[in-house]
Amino acid sequence: MTMEDYYRERAAEYDDFYQVTRRKDDLADLRAWLIERVQGRTILEVAAGTGYWTEVAAPVAKAITATDYNAGTLAIAARRCLGPHVKFLAADAYRLPIFTETFDVGMAMLWWSHIEKQRREEFLAHFTSRLQPRSLILMIDQFFVDGVSNPISRKDKWNNQYTVRTLGNGAKYEIVKNYPSDAELHDSLSSVCEDISVTRFREFWALSARVRVQAL
Repeated sequence: MTMEDYYRERAAEYDDFYQVTRRKDDLADLRAWLIERVQGRTILEVAAGTGYWTEVAAPVAKAITATDYNAGTLAIAARRCLGPHVKFLAADAYRLPIFTETFDVGMAMLWWSHIEKQRREEFLAHFTSRLQPRSLILMIDQFFVDGVSNPISRKDKWNNQYTVRTLGNGAKYEIVKNYPSDAELHDSLSSVCEDISVTRFREFWALSARVRVQAL
């Protein structure tokens, strides 16, 4: 079973993640963090899922193109009716189309932890190629919390961490779930970004960075 299978099967219950009481304060802080940074911006979002963070950004953004590999999760996102300035597009985060519009923000929420370490450079190079130089990169994800996070089931030869998730129907999936340190985040993004800043909350981290202007 692939990660795509897992998220397709999880689509109907995905938003339950945001209803967990202990996450309430973190999510309020993260929404404020995001809104402050996307006002008036044109956003390209990858791994949009069911559109939770798209909906947070939509009232203040100029325009959003929200992409996800799974059409099923995007169908749920589309039902949020976020306005004509928001469009949803089925697309692989590693093979995004060439867009006619330009973007000054790239958004990837709860996605970085699922990128295999050996593919991080590939993803970042491709993602930033679809953004204007000096665009903002915005990411939110989780860090490991003892007694709260799902246990790590194994590691592979690239030191990717895996965890087992059980859906409401009892189906079990083993998925990649990496928990980078601040230093690891800086190291990963520094080849294509500058002004990298990481803020840690109770269970989440939020990262902002600016796409580096490449020398000719």
